[in-house]
Amino acid sequence: MDLEVTPLNEPLGALVHGWDPSQTLSSNDGTTIRRSLQEHSVLIFRGHIQPTDDQLVKFAEFFGDLVKGSEWFGDIASNPEILRVNNLVNKDGVPEGTGASDALEWHSDYSYVSTVGKESFLEAVELPSRNVPKTYFCSQYNAFDRLAPAMVGRLRPLRAHHSISNYAAGGREAPRGGEDFRDGFQTKRVRNKNLGLNQPDIPEAEHPIILRHPDTGREILYISRGITRRVVGMPKDESDELLKELS
Repeated sequence: MDLEVTPLNEPLGALVHGWDPSQTLSSNDGTTIRRSLQEHSVLIFRGHIQPTDDQLVKFAEFFGDLVKGSEWFGDIASNPEILRVNNLVNKDGVPEGTGASDALEWHSDYSYVSTVGKESFLEAVELPSRNVPKTYFCSQYNAFDRLAPAMVGRLRPLRAHHSISNYAAGGREAPRGGEDFRDGFQTKRVRNKNLGLNQPDIPEAEHPIILRHPDTGREILYISRGITRRVVGMPKDESDELLKELS
């Protein structure tokens, strides 16, 4: 492949042209993408043909082991590594995708599992002709770099609890924008129970609030409004106040 990487004039992000999902990623091309991702945090691929599910999985596998996360959300899929986000329902009224089309709060994918996720891969398949929804990214490097030294000292020994049940369970602690996600999640789990299918529990995890990236060595602020539920070992009111200040 003849890959071309063009940095954006922004705190993060670069455009990538020349990727062909039908071709096996060579070691050199993989290294180029990996290094560009470490430098720019977000890579936007342009001008490529639509990859098949198998091609997308094969591309992602170059970067490491994949999480088969769809089964946690009640999905029955031939490619459980892929989470489908759409607003379609089947003839029985059950959502076809993992997530609905409603906006979710800021979050880091799979922060609620014990092994922190390093990369996520998003592919737009079908978009509306108007009012196209937007996906935003923010730099957790920049978030950490902007912390006052006193705050860094306060946060360094602390850990936070991450749980997707903020969305899945709903209620008072649910973040903004998770209603359709929650309803679909619950509907599919009830369906699977009625079918006698095994329904694994959704994991929860604790991570340091200040985390060091394993590839770049840079520190990040590892919390999010959508999935971080509380600061471990801290009274709830104090934890809520701190997380609100940070997010």
